[in-house]
Amino acid sequence: MSRAIEWILLGAGSCTAIIMGLRWHRPARVVPWLLLAGAIAALAIGDVFYAFDEMPTATGFYLAMFVLVTGSLLHFTQGGSVLVDRARLIDLLAFACSALLVVWVFVIGDNGIIGEISASDVIGSLLLVAVALRLNLAAPRNIAAMLLLLGSIGLLCGDVLYPMLRDEASETGYRVLYVSWGLAALHPSMVRLTQPMTPRTTNWRGHWAALLGVSVATPPTVLLIEALHGEVRDGVPIAIAGAITLTLTITRLADSVTLNSHALARERGLRSASAALVSAADVPAVDEAVRQAVAALMPGDAIRRLVFAPDDRQLATEQLPPAPAGRRPRSWWIEDPQPSPHEPAARARVGGFRGRGSRALVRRLGLSGTGLRRAVRARRSLRRLRRGIARLVRQLGLSGLVARVRRAAEWLGRRLAGSSTNSSAGRSGEESTLVCPLWLEPLAVARPSGGALVLTGRRDALAAAHDALEVLAGQAALALDRISLVEAVGRRDSDLYLRAVISNTADLMLVLDEDQRIRYASPALHDLLGDDKLSPLATLEDLVHPDDRGQIRRAFATGGDGTMFCALRRPDHSQALVEATYRDLREDRLVQGFVVTMHTVTDSQDPIDRLPHRDQLDELPAWINRRSAQHKFRY
Repeated sequence: MSRAIEWILLGAGSCTAIIMGLRWHRPARVVPWLLLAGAIAALAIGDVFYAFDEMPTATGFYLAMFVLVTGSLLHFTQGGSVLVDRARLIDLLAFACSALLVVWVFVIGDNGIIGEISASDVIGSLLLVAVALRLNLAAPRNIAAMLLLLGSIGLLCGDVLYPMLRDEASETGYRVLYVSWGLAALHPSMVRLTQPMTPRTTNWRGHWAALLGVSVATPPTVLLIEALHGEVRDGVPIAIAGAITLTLTITRLADSVTLNSHALARERGLRSASAALVSAADVPAVDEAVRQAVAALMPGDAIRRLVFAPDDRQLATEQLPPAPAGRRPRSWWIEDPQPSPHEPAARARVGGFRGRGSRALVRRLGLSGTGLRRAVRARRSLRRLRRGIARLVRQLGLSGLVARVRRAAEWLGRRLAGSSTNSSAGRSGEESTLVCPLWLEPLAVARPSGGALVLTGRRDALAAAHDALEVLAGQAALALDRISLVEAVGRRDSDLYLRAVISNTADLMLVLDEDQRIRYASPALHDLLGDDKLSPLATLEDLVHPDDRGQIRRAFATGGDGTMFCALRRPDHSQALVEATYRDLREDRLVQGFVVTMHTVTDSQDPIDRLPHRDQLDELPAWINRRSAQHKFRY
């Protein structure tokens, strides 16, 4: 009876520890830990029935324990977790199971005291140790993985030692199993075992396929050999080994089919996105095509925010951290999510309420009259009770014990607070941000403004579609570069058309980019200035008198259409007064800039006499204002 109580306490404590670990740390996937808790519960129930000599029932629960542990480890090693690729692990486990079966049946058998050991239990324990060891290799220095390996080793030692010794000391391995697996769920490192990662596919090779086929064929072959030689003595180990190898084979094939279906779905989504991006004629069309492609590549609830910034100016508003140093990557992760804007306000409200004292609490609860008097009496009663307990503790001499218990409670509270901090870190790992830059190095001259595709959502979904999203960002960058090149060619053609049409006119015409650089100048302007060629980086401010640059800068900064007077400087330092009419055509697809038309004021008469009367002389060039002043005080 005492042994049954011991197994009940150990099993209940280990299951409770796993549930509490899930509640504190909130891992990305809880299914493997719940299956592990179910396996521990099945093992504890089986031990209880074994303590009461109910062997058939105990054996059924032991088998259920192995089934649940197998499901748990399959979920731990599922693609996208800490073990990125489990295909080779499954192949090796299937071969190891078949090899152990052959060794047990044809080498060990019923030889001496070793024959009392259960072959199925040893094979299952060895496979658990192999999987736990692979988890430790994939996640080095992970305390939770180490504790899982320790529990598997304890189970193996118990399965080997207890049939030979039959004493309480040989059951220590099972106790280690209960304790270590429960502690594995309590440690914060358990979050990393199910943290989503980018799955890696492996090519199907012939020798690995042959190894898997031999592993599946071994159990029925061993059964056939024993049947041909007479009595089948190892039916249970053969059946269990066959079930394990068949389960591993089905899992291996299911993984391959799943990965293939996901790849086909991503290929169809990228094909549709390519067709939409090729036909996109402007940036809004590219934005819409990218959003539709992301919706096709990702589950509906996987993406919380999508930002398509075609240039770095729009990307700067997102306040993202810079890209990693070194060579420009195709994408990078942002692990730390932005804090909620309501969190400081909530903390301030909580802190303010705590700092107001009892009066604020009374007002908040709405106590008045009889309710308030009852609350005051209850508070006084609690104070008297507290003083009475303190006096009794001093009389019994338990002050030191109470102090130690209080310190232990404070230490436990600090540990729980640390666990809560780690749990929040674990929850933050569920959601990440992926940044895919819209940058193609060979075409950087066509669209040097950069930009990026920013996606915030579940880490597992983003990791699964990581490569497809990088390809989508590259296709979007190619579409934007194509649009930029088409627009540049259109502007060049329009400039050439304009040059051909007005080549023989006397009108002065300029086409300015948004940064006021001269993109086109009519031949009449070259004749007026006496300069055949202008610098490719020349601006309108470079051609006018320094005193007139301020009004030009203000006119083009405000935008819109207007008229102004300015003086153009010739290479011989002489000046030509012009009346410039400018139009803001930056929104026009073919122009995308300012069109400036100038009319010269003849030099045969005084410019003051040629200009219309104006009330505000500030609109005239500065040098004309000076000449006007000289003209007034000439006599």
